[in-house]
Amino acid sequence: MRSQRFTGATLALVTLISIGCNQPEDPATMNTPPYDAAESRRELAEFFAYHQDNGLLAQRAIADMHFVPGTSHLSGAGEAQLARLAEIMQDTGGTINYDTSLGDSGLAGARLASARQFLSTYTVGKKPIQVAFGMAGGRGMDAVEAVDGRGVAQQAEPRGSAYRLGPGAGAGGGGAGGGN
Repeated sequence: MRSQRFTGATLALVTLISIGCNQPEDPATMNTPPYDAAESRRELAEFFAYHQDNGLLAQRAIADMHFVPGTSHLSGAGEAQLARLAEIMQDTGGTINYDTSLGDSGLAGARLASARQFLSTYTVGKKPIQVAFGMAGGRGMDAVEAVDGRGVAQQAEPRGSAYRLGPGAGAGGGGAGGGN
């Protein structure tokens, strides 16, 4: 009789443990509605891409943060910044300033050379883009320009023809990037 109680208690304990150890398939979303953060940001990303480009065009600058600390190698952020600047400055050319607070002139010069080398692969056959020591440029935007920029950003324009600064550029004009 005692062994039957022990067997029954053991069986009940094993059953409870096995039930308690099973978890739902996805407990993180059990009580929450499905939500895709990337999907909700897509519309904002399209809108703010133009604002980012306006800021890049106004400043035309890189800084120490665009390099791996203590080296002359461009960081991922530095490569992305220079590649985008090369894309939006390809029709006009110009100068990108390197704003540094380094006391080591040798490292600063090597970083300048690294940025120039990187840009040389992006500017073949296009207007030249130089890199020089200097502060970030641009005066910023006043309220009227910001409102106008928002209106332009809301117009339909393929990314391939955006910011082509030539005759007929802009929404509806085709620009240098092809057609709409």
